[in-house]
Amino acid sequence: MSFRSPWQSSWYVAWVALVRRILHPWGQLENRYIEHLAHRQNLRVRRHLTRTPASTVLLIMPRCVKKPGCPADVKNSLAQCVSCQECPLGDVARLCDRYGVTALVAFRSHIAFDMARTRQPDVIIASACHDRLIKALRSVPDIPALLSPLVGMEKMCVGAWVDLPWLEDQLRLVGRETEPAGRAVSNS
Repeated sequence: MSFRSPWQSSWYVAWVALVRRILHPWGQLENRYIEHLAHRQNLRVRRHLTRTPASTVLLIMPRCVKKPGCPADVKNSLAQCVSCQECPLGDVARLCDRYGVTALVAFRSHIAFDMARTRQPDVIIASACHDRLIKALRSVPDIPALLSPLVGMEKMCVGAWVDLPWLEDQLRLVGRETEPAGRAVSNS
């Protein structure tokens, strides 16, 4: 059964764009609207997963979750991050390891979308800033995606935080708790 999303309809995408333009002068209202859209998406995906369980899961995190100045090379793996306590990627890497989920740290959103299209996972779990959540919904509407906005950042695109309890709930929903196996990977 394929995933049906209103984001596959051009009129829906146009409607969302219009509402965002109206709300844009009141930034917090626009952000709340985007959070509402992500919540509705998550409900659709959860319903979909009750009928079609996921066997392949891809977690996508933005580059801004990596601590500024961190020397870890996360282009091919989050293995260095598993033992790190300095930034959210360590927590993300440990959770992914625990639930046997592949993770991608996308240094640009178009790379994340290309990776999603190439790998064609059964479900994506992603956290990003508000405008990138909308871009994700528009760019890969046919792949079920559980989405959450970042919960804060030091400054634009630097030092972001992920809602770890939300992330673990999603991983628990779609993953299978395993022994840590160093499966978290990254790509730039």
